[in-house]
Amino acid sequence: MATLIKASNEWATRPADQRFKSLADLHSAVTDRRDRSRTATVAVSELRAKVVDGTVYLNGRADRTAALTHWSFGQLSRFAGAPPSYLRQLPAPLAAECLNTGLVKYQGEGEDSTAKLLLSVPVVSSSQALSQVVESLDSPPPLTLRGMTSDRYSRIWDADITSRLIRLAEHGWQPAPAAFDGSRGLYASAHDMFAFMVDNDRRIFERGPGGGLSRGFFAWNSEVGAASFGIMTFLYEYVCGNHRVWGASNVSEVRIRHVGDADERAFSQMAVELRKYADSSAADDELKIQRAGSYQLGANKDEVLDAVFGLKVPGLTRARIVEAYQLAEEHSDWYGNPRSAWGLAGGLTEIARDLPHADERVTLDRAAGKVMEMAF
Repeated sequence: MATLIKASNEWATRPADQRFKSLADLHSAVTDRRDRSRTATVAVSELRAKVVDGTVYLNGRADRTAALTHWSFGQLSRFAGAPPSYLRQLPAPLAAECLNTGLVKYQGEGEDSTAKLLLSVPVVSSSQALSQVVESLDSPPPLTLRGMTSDRYSRIWDADITSRLIRLAEHGWQPAPAAFDGSRGLYASAHDMFAFMVDNDRRIFERGPGGGLSRGFFAWNSEVGAASFGIMTFLYEYVCGNHRVWGASNVSEVRIRHVGDADERAFSQMAVELRKYADSSAADDELKIQRAGSYQLGANKDEVLDAVFGLKVPGLTRARIVEAYQLAEEHSDWYGNPRSAWGLAGGLTEIARDLPHADERVTLDRAAGKVMEMAF
């Protein structure tokens, strides 16, 4: 058992304009963003920083300029070999001079002499070429550079991910239960996206203590190189109003870097794994839980305490184990036999839920996982 805080961190840090109440809203937003995006592969040596009205822009071929986002400015800075945090403190002309000094090193041919640009354009037909759009705009054109990556980068569109999430929603999956502020675990910014999905209609082990477990997963991505494509699947007991996931087990994570055939592999992996995860028989999972529920850590309380303390989990005191045992005993209708691996692990997880410090929670979550491992 463990406590997953990835979704809770998203909930705690995302501003209001990055939160979405439904998959349809999230999909619409990232689809519109994709439709207004164009890609170009260019020689880095052809790029220069240019100051327009006191702001640093990216200047390319034919003297066309593009505004920089906070994220793309950082990427451009890294291409130039300069720390973006320092450049942001400089006057625009000096920052541009530093960037251009660094970009000079890309003269000539080499493995990193070209870059992939992701540009955002005004609302136009998705069939319209970037060159047509640029030529039709006044100067300075309202282009925005969203991302600048190496030419080895393989882009995975957020909209392609959300379209698959919508298909899963047609088969029982749904966004996370509403948090304290009503948000549903669906987020997207100019440089990434995150989705927290659950399948509450097919709970497993409902005939056992605690009313069963639900399946859940996190999916995240970045179109501009901010993060790999990733999926984390798990079983869980319940979700708090801050989207902290309690009593998580069978946690599995897959990450795919945006390199080479990442797009094809990502979607095939996502489709296969999630379909298998959602539609497979619950027999194996129930068998594991039954085994943990029937595995006795000791014949009495003292033997249980000795066995768990003997795991020597750093930071786990005997007093905490006693507290966990007492909680498991008080809530045996929920956790089952307090002497079982399932029961004591549940007691440890319940204590962790209310601890104010993250390091203490991690210690007890780790201990709960070690106890569960004893059953297998």
